[in-house]
Amino acid sequence: MEIQIRDVAEDDLPVILELNEQAIPLVNCLEIRRFRWFARSAAYFRVAETDQKIAGFLIAITPATDYDSQYFGWFCQRYASFLYVDRIVITEWARRRGVGFALYNDLEDYALGLSYSLAADVYSDPPNEISLTFHAKYGFEQVGTQIVEEDDGAHQVAKFLKQPGAKSIGEQA
Repeated sequence: MEIQIRDVAEDDLPVILELNEQAIPLVNCLEIRRFRWFARSAAYFRVAETDQKIAGFLIAITPATDYDSQYFGWFCQRYASFLYVDRIVITEWARRRGVGFALYNDLEDYALGLSYSLAADVYSDPPNEISLTFHAKYGFEQVGTQIVEEDDGAHQVAKFLKQPGAKSIGEQA
């Protein structure tokens, strides 16, 4: 499967909104106006395509972004420079086909140019086992946990960092 990574376009936003809705509760619900804001404000907002169909997307922001999120705020209180993965969503038909790795590889190339670490969080209670496994394989190290109160109750979130140039399991020999 050939994967093409490109910047998001306004015409992509309805599809991205639909993909995001399908991924709930692993990501939170957003309105299209928030995706438009990300398209203007995020350091990185790209889509992965296969056969001219969007297979997934990834949004990342820097500490300079004016973003009111307790998840993001946890990293801002502890680190000066990083790219925070606000969300990555892969459509069901493209999962386990390298789309997530392709997006993260592209993001990492972008981050290396800025000497930024990658920062991400994953629900650990209740656990998002697929994402926890993916981040471990990709070379992220857990640097903390956070308890987050949301409308549907409390969640525990594992906090991860990957240093610039750190190798994933697939790169280690």
